[in-house]
Amino acid sequence: MKTLFFVLFTILICACSNERKSEAFKIQKIDLSEMSFNSSLKLSSFAESIEIIPLETTSQSLIGEIRKIYYRNGRYYMLVTNGLANARALVFTEQGKFLYELDRLGQGKGEYIEMGTFVLMPNADMKVLGWNKTVTYDSIGNYLYESPMPYYAHDAVAFSDGSYVLRHTNLGGLPNKGLYAFTEKDEELTSFLEISPVEKTKLSHFLNWNAFSTYDGKSYFTYSHADTIYSLDVDKATPAFYFDFGKYKVDYSEVEPTDDMIAIDKKITNKEYVTLWSFQFYSDMLMLGLGLGLDNKTSLCFYSLKTGRFVNGIRIVDDMYFKNNILKLKYTNLPHIVIDGYLYAPISPTVLIGGYNNSKHNMSSKEWNEFRNKHANLVDLCENMSEEDNPVLLRIKLKKIE
Repeated sequence: MKTLFFVLFTILICACSNERKSEAFKIQKIDLSEMSFNSSLKLSSFAESIEIIPLETTSQSLIGEIRKIYYRNGRYYMLVTNGLANARALVFTEQGKFLYELDRLGQGKGEYIEMGTFVLMPNADMKVLGWNKTVTYDSIGNYLYESPMPYYAHDAVAFSDGSYVLRHTNLGGLPNKGLYAFTEKDEELTSFLEISPVEKTKLSHFLNWNAFSTYDGKSYFTYSHADTIYSLDVDKATPAFYFDFGKYKVDYSEVEPTDDMIAIDKKITNKEYVTLWSFQFYSDMLMLGLGLGLDNKTSLCFYSLKTGRFVNGIRIVDDMYFKNNILKLKYTNLPHIVIDGYLYAPISPTVLIGGYNNSKHNMSSKEWNEFRNKHANLVDLCENMSEEDNPVLLRIKLKKIE
C-alpha cells in the first residue's frame, strides 16, 4: 500500500512539474493583425515628460546616426555611424558634454580594421567587436587586451558574469545557428538557436536596429523579418513572444536558401507585408519599430503585454511643445533606444529649428510669451542652434498603455 501511495505521489509531482514547465515556456501572442498604417501618434499618448540633452559638437564628436546607447555611472556610451559604416564610440556626460572618442582604426595592437559594434561590460569595460578581432578597453578608452574573432557582430549583449552573446552578420558556410556565446575573455562557449536554411538566409541579409533587449532582468533576442522574440540565456534561446501580423504576414514560401537580398525582395514584394525593425521592453510594455513593404511606411507601436492594447502611428504629432508639428517616421529617424523606462530619441537640428520656427510663427503674441516663459531653456537652445550642430537627444519618460 505504501509502495502504491509512493508511485501515485511521484506521478502527481511529475505531472505538476511538467505543468509548471509548460506554463514557463508558454509563448505569448502579440496580436497586431488590426494595426493601421495610416494613423498618427500623439506625442502625449506615450510621453509623460521630456528632457532635452544637447550633445556637444566638436571636431571629434560629430554624429551621423546613433545606433546604440548605454548609460552607466553618469555617462552615455554611444555607437554612432554614418549610414551603416564608419562606426565609432563616443562618450558624453549626462548633460551632453563630450568626453572622448574611441576610434582606433588600424591593424596594430589595440586597433581594429572596422568596428561592427561594441558592448559595454558589467564593469564598464568597452568590448569592440571588429572584423577578425575583439579589442577590450577600459571605461575611459585605455587598451586592455584583444582576441581573435572569427565572426563579425551586428549586435551583442553582455550578461552579469561578463559572458556575452553576439548576432553574426554573415553566416556563410557556418552551421545553422543564429547566436554565438563567449566568456568575458573572448573564449567561445557555444553556438545555439537552431534555424532553418531559409531563416539563415534572412538572418544573413537583413539587419535591424535592435537584436537584443532586456525585460525584468532577462535578455531577449529577435531579428529583422522574424515573427518571434526569444528569451535568452548564455547557451540557449527559448521562444517567448510570437507576432500575429494577420494579413501583413510575410510569405517566404518561394524563398530559397541560396537567395541574396535582391532575390528575396523580389519574391516577397507581391503584397503588403510587415517587417520588425526594432523592439525594446520597458515595464510591462513593448515598443516596436515596424516597416510596411511596398508602401515604404514606418510605424512606431507601443504594446501592453498585460492588456494586449496598443497604439501606433506612421507619424508623430507634437501636442506638448511645438504643437501641431508632425514628424513623419522613416527607418533613419525611427526611435529605437529605451533605457530604464526612458526613450532616447535623437532629433536633428534642422528638424528642431524648423519645428520651433513654425510653432513660433503660428502663435499669438500672448501664446508666444507664455511659451517662452514656460520653456526658456528650449527657446534659448533653438535660438542659438546651428543646423551643423550635433543632434539633440530627447530623453522621454514613457507612459504605459492601459
